[in-house]
Amino acid sequence: MSEMLGNQYFLARKFVQAARELEKALLKRPASKKIRRKLIICHLQSGEMNRAIELFVPLIEENIDTIAKSDPMFDDCPCPEIIYDLEKQARIYQDLFSYNLKLGILWLYCDVDKSIHYFRMSEKSNPENTLIKKIISLLQEYQLKHEQVSR
Repeated sequence: MSEMLGNQYFLARKFVQAARELEKALLKRPASKKIRRKLIICHLQSGEMNRAIELFVPLIEENIDTIAKSDPMFDDCPCPEIIYDLEKQARIYQDLFSYNLKLGILWLYCDVDKSIHYFRMSEKSNPENTLIKKIISLLQEYQLKHEQVSR
């Protein structure tokens, strides 16, 4: 029931409520990539960056395609809208590290190259952050594999 209700809230773009329900569903099905993929967006939108990262990193380590191969239309992913709104706010964003980190995560749902770009921008703001370095490494490794396959 929690997952179904969480999905309804997600579709309605009520991310705080969706996160609450999807977290309950995740307790029942902790391996669910689909739930974690949605929760990342919910937590980013509700200002819970740390929880989003806690879900994001293990998911891309486990199977980056879960995010990178998502279909914004089929999955009703709000990322293109969120990215558009967020990029318009660039001038007023105070914390550039968090701004670029959020865009790095969101762009992975749509475009790996742009995701890497924003993670590199985060790294410039915080060059000692080993987690960002790890994310960039995972994304570059993924990108390299896909370049080799398409040749």
